[in-house]
Order: sequence, then C-alpha cells, then structure tokens
Amino acid sequence: MKKLFAILLVAVMLLTCTALAEFDTSIPEGTSFTFWHSFSGVNEEVLKKQVEDFEALTGYDVDLQYIGGYNVIHTELASANAAGSGVPALTVINVPRLTSYTTDKLVEDLNPYIAAWPDEINFDDFYPGMTDMMQNGGYQAALPFGQSGQIFFYNKTLMKEMGIEFPTKMEDFGPWLKAVYEYTGKPALDVHGTDNAYFYCLFTNADAFMIDVETNTTGLASDNALNLIKDLRSWVDAGYIKWVDTDVSNTLKMDFTSGACAAVLFTSSSYANYKDVAEKGQNGATFEVGIGNQPVGISGRNEQYVAGATLIIPSNPCNTQAQKNAAFKLICYLTAPERQLEWVHASSYYITRKSASTDPQYAEAYAAVLADLPEMAVLDLNVYVAKTKHQLFDKCGDIFEQYMSEIMNNGMDPEEGWEIMCEEINDTLADK
Repeated sequence: MKKLFAILLVAVMLLTCTALAEFDTSIPEGTSFTFWHSFSGVNEEVLKKQVEDFEALTGYDVDLQYIGGYNVIHTELASANAAGSGVPALTVINVPRLTSYTTDKLVEDLNPYIAAWPDEINFDDFYPGMTDMMQNGGYQAALPFGQSGQIFFYNKTLMKEMGIEFPTKMEDFGPWLKAVYEYTGKPALDVHGTDNAYFYCLFTNADAFMIDVETNTTGLASDNALNLIKDLRSWVDAGYIKWVDTDVSNTLKMDFTSGACAAVLFTSSSYANYKDVAEKGQNGATFEVGIGNQPVGISGRNEQYVAGATLIIPSNPCNTQAQKNAAFKLICYLTAPERQLEWVHASSYYITRKSASTDPQYAEAYAAVLADLPEMAVLDLNVYVAKTKHQLFDKCGDIFEQYMSEIMNNGMDPEEGWEIMCEEINDTLADK
C-alpha cells in the first residue's frame, strides 16, 4: 500500500510539473489589456492611481473602464462572451455569480497562475474564508478585492446614553430591541429585506440553512427557522423592527442618519459614508457610529459570509495568454497588503490580507486606517466563511426573500408563509 501511494504521489507531482511547464508565463514588453470595474467616486480615484503606479512599474498598458454596478457588468460580460469579442482580461464580479461562472468555465482557474507566481501573490496571506468562497471543487475562480459583509451599524451615542451594549447573542436581541423602542419610541432596527444576504446569517447561526446539500432540500424547514420567523414578525408587529423592501438603500441611510431608527442591518462597505454623515449631522442627528457583528446563535454558531467584489480573469480566448498573465500581475499588485490598506482606507471595504493588520511593516498604515475608521477593529475576519455553493442558491434566495417580505410587511401568516416557502424551495431543488 505504501509503495502504491508513493507511485501515485510521484505521478501527481509529474502531472503538476508538466502542467506548469505547459503554462506560458511570458509577458511581452508593452502588453496591454482591459480591466472592467464597478467603483465610483473616491474608490475609483484610488483605483486609478494604483493602476497608474502599476503601469509605471511594469510598462504594461491598462485600459481601465468603469462599466457600472455588478448587474451591469454581468450583463455586459455575458454579451461580450456571446459575441466572442470585447471581453476584458480582468474584471470585477460579485461573489454570488462565481458558482455559475465556475460551472460554465467562463473564468480562468487561477491555480496555475498562483503556482507560477507564488511569491508575488502570497496566496496563504488572504483570509481563508474569502478565498474558500471563491473556489469550487478546487477551481479558484477569483481572488478577494472589494470584500464586504452583512453587519449592523448602530447609534453608539444612544447606546452610551441608555447605558446598554449592542447585543452579541441572539438570546439578547429581543430584549435589546424592546429596550431601545421603549426608550426612543422609534424602531430599533431597519433590516434590508430585499436581499437575503443581510438576514440570512440570523438563520444560519440558528442552524437553519437555505440548502442542505446532502439531502438537496431546504434546511429552513426546521423549528429553528420557523421560531425565528415568528420572532421577527412579532418584533415587526411591535414596531421594534422595520422590514425595508422598497427604496432600500436610501431608506436605510436616511432612517439611520436622521435618528429615525437606532440601527440598520446592511453592507459593511457603507461604514465610511454612514460615519461621515452621522458625525457631521447632515440629516438632523449627530452621533457616533458603532459596528455590530451578526449575533451568535443559541447553539454557539458564529459565522458571517463573504460578499462584495472579486477579481476574475475571463477565460474567453479573445484575450491572449500574455494579456491574462499581465492581468494576474495586476491582481498581485492590487491585492498586496500596502495597496489593500490604501483601498480600505478610502472605501471601508474589508482588509483581505492577514498581514496588513499584524505585520509591523504595515503598522503605520493600519493605524491610519483605524484612526479614521476605528470600528474596523471590531470585525473578526477569521469568522467569515463560504456560503453554500449551489447553482440554485440565488433562485432559492429569491423565494426566501419573497415570502419573508410577505410575512413581515403584507400580513401573511408566519407559519403558512413558512410552509409554502419551504415547499417552493424544495420543488425548485427537485427540478434541478
């Protein structure tokens, strides 16, 4: 048996070496390629400057193009792929798209690139939950760049005034909501209700997963899920929670920064903006902004999910291997700790590199980030994990969102809505 294992090991090593030998790593001088992105404002300014510095360092020419939001980039990329031309060598794509992109082989497997330039990418320095989310069956579809998560922003000044802390455990959440409502006469919390990404952690930390991959059925068909739905509905009915499903981004921002609610459940990437507006009192209330992680479930589960922007190299052959290699070099450059700290400072996206906050050579830059965005220190990026990777996750998520909205805002009976929701998700999974 040991001899057989040794033979197999040698065979694998030979195959790996052969694959690397066949991977052409050359990049001719003056190589040019296109990079699509979705960032605007200050974020785009920082990105432009970093790309210009990369061009000066390497001599490569990068055609940096703002395309639009995640959905726009997805649509444009699909059109370019269908046409077989105009596909960028590097683009931003959001995390939920990666499973289908990998399945359809629309993106390069980055493993050969990582193996070819290990010192430049330093892959093991990324937070593992982030890179795990971006691989499927060993196929590394993307690397982290503008990562975000689903967190709570809360009025820290109000909490100090009330003499209470933002809850860290689900068992303390109801009493906290009630206390804030009774003190202020206003909702304690606005919840983003049109994207399950924001409230899904409440369920998974209660051991209720939307898809049980082993049985190919929904894990929401559980007492834990039903009880949580009933709790959420009771808190909505009591006025403690506002479930927002229209004009969501504007409503959350205005309610929170005007003092119409004490907290919101939204994307971490809004931190810098919310903080600036609240501290300047631009919408009528002046206060300090705190960050709260998802509450720990009764069973002790404490997970958050990776979201936001990733960097992919499309596999379309309209780009040469040299252009794809140059694009990977830019990934290495943009995701290096020093550039990540510049990016985080401007954008309030998450740091993707462990060394950025622990290595003494980055201490000054990290301290500068915390000086302007102090609540970043509250975040434990080690608890971020990959969501269930399933081709029908988004489709099932649409059903989840629809029935949560019906239950929370349109008067549907919680148990009836839960039963129909679970049945529809199971039917969807069975039709795969």
